[in-house]
Amino acid sequence: ATTYHTSNESGSHGWVAHECIDWDGLYSDNPSDTPLQLGWKEKSDIQVAGMLSFYILTKGKHPFGPKIAQMVNLHEDNPVGLRELSDPVAKDLLSQMLAQDLDKRPYVEQALKHPYFLSLEEQMKLVEAAGNEPKLMSYCGVFRQLNNLDPSKPRSLLLPIDWKTVIGHDDLNTLCRGGRSPSTYGGSRYTDCLRLIRNTFQHRDGKLGQLKKKTSTTSSLEEYFLQLFPMLPLVLHQVIRQYPDWKTLPALKEFFPEIDRRAVSDVD
Repeated sequence: ATTYHTSNESGSHGWVAHECIDWDGLYSDNPSDTPLQLGWKEKSDIQVAGMLSFYILTKGKHPFGPKIAQMVNLHEDNPVGLRELSDPVAKDLLSQMLAQDLDKRPYVEQALKHPYFLSLEEQMKLVEAAGNEPKLMSYCGVFRQLNNLDPSKPRSLLLPIDWKTVIGHDDLNTLCRGGRSPSTYGGSRYTDCLRLIRNTFQHRDGKLGQLKKKTSTTSSLEEYFLQLFPMLPLVLHQVIRQYPDWKTLPALKEFFPEIDRRAVSDVD
């Protein structure tokens, strides 16, 4: 006689969210026929969407590795495939979407506010809003991390060590015209970089045409700064989302939507 075991799980092998898998049954020598109430959550779709997004970006690979290792890596919260991604922005977004911890996984509205999905103008609006925030200069956690003053939370290596060197002497003089002297800005202090960008956006005064580091296709100051610091919006987003009080600031809350539908939409 042949015995068949029917699982209550739905979905294709390797394309099911962690919380929707009967792990006890998989690791048991005596699987039970008792119906299971598996832990589907609204964010379960986010993890699967992350898997599919990775599949598309890598032209056919799975974020949790080859088929023989997928279930183990999924159980161990080890998306081994992420190391293959060369784009830090996509890698950061997918690392959140693929997280086993539901609290680290974004809702769809939050995922769509990640820099990966933001237009050039929206990315620089985030930068300007942070640079315009009075709390930025209050020696808060965001200030310390952006300026690399907290050994426990070092600044991301995605940013150049000295932002003033990236801009260059001539362009810095142009950008500072009518405002603070270039010498008052610290090259290692990215809070100063944010302030400069904010000041430039609020006092444009025909500066774009005088910048030497713009390319022939640079059509705005927003594009100029993003060309020089392509990872700045991402790093800023990474830092701010660590601080709940910053995510709710009036000028920033549109980039960090607060969502709590668990009480009504999750199936326990």
